[in-house]
Amino acid sequence: MAKKQNQSVRSRIAEYLYSHHNATKAELASELSISMPTLLSNVSSMIDEEILIPDQMLESTGGRKATALALNPQYACAAGISITKSNINMVLLDFAGSILGSVKIPYSFTGTQKDLDFLSEQFKHFLAKNDQHPKLLGCGIALPGIINKKARSLTKSHVLNLQNYSLGGFQEVMPVELLFENDANAALLAERLPKEASLIFLNLGRTVGGTLFNQGQIAQGDHFRAGEFGHMILYPNGKTCYCGKKGCADPYCSTSSLLEGTNQTLNEFMKDISNNSDPVKSKRWDELLDTLALLCSNLRMAFDMDIMIGGPLSSYIKSDLSRLNNKIKPLDLFDRNPDYLRIASKEHLAPAIGAAELFILHNIQSLK
Repeated sequence: MAKKQNQSVRSRIAEYLYSHHNATKAELASELSISMPTLLSNVSSMIDEEILIPDQMLESTGGRKATALALNPQYACAAGISITKSNINMVLLDFAGSILGSVKIPYSFTGTQKDLDFLSEQFKHFLAKNDQHPKLLGCGIALPGIINKKARSLTKSHVLNLQNYSLGGFQEVMPVELLFENDANAALLAERLPKEASLIFLNLGRTVGGTLFNQGQIAQGDHFRAGEFGHMILYPNGKTCYCGKKGCADPYCSTSSLLEGTNQTLNEFMKDISNNSDPVKSKRWDELLDTLALLCSNLRMAFDMDIMIGGPLSSYIKSDLSRLNNKIKPLDLFDRNPDYLRIASKEHLAPAIGAAELFILHNIQSLK
């Protein structure tokens, strides 16, 4: 989401509307520091090309009501796929970000040619079921693991049990152009944050991952490993992590660790806790919150940014946010009344939604 050098006025307008949903001409001119004549000229051409549409009439403090502008949902669409250990999620978004269709397919993806062919067949079937859509820009694919975009390879994915896996096979079987993104990064894109935002995104799912988002840019790191918060050691010589180290955050804050030995879904497990029907499970949840408080406090100390919690655990964290904040208080030297935690608005479809938005952003940033 980084701002391109020499970004065109049209691109800047569309990018602002992408994150703010709508705005008046006066707001656009002020926020983007564009003269009104220049703005009007560019807006006019974008309406003629059906990139923008009048959105709604906004209340005014006096005089005529102002008309807001928005991205035209029918200008184009984009598809997104997220691949997890046990499911393939697909979504189709219009240009304004609304979901035109979605599907969850139970499937264990291991990276074989058979898996790739299955993915291609399911994707074509998905598009056929949602055939009344605008022109398709492409498809983003979100994967759990470290992605080397330059080499187009999945360097390592514990979840999928893949290492140095070429992503070229996806493009060979898929009928559209593809872009790839780490699942946590994609989930963050689904939040449509304004360019001026800076925060830590902490993704709590089968594994613990995250993203550092700073003023419109996702930090990738020198080796594409930025945001591996799950492998920060919190308890030296603690539980063994799948990475081989001891005491990482992952074996304390992931759904895998929470559900270990229960044969329950996350929803079933958390229902037992809400009903106070199992003190052992309640204790396990409380211990997860203890470790999460330590992790959040450390991240706050290191980066001095707000923290957004996403992933499958986020909705349950939301219900217990005050308890989590109370656990953070004695750990935080500066924020005695911590108010820097946020809960992501998107849940299980977030990586697929963010993957689709890769193409919407790419199109927006390419506008001349």
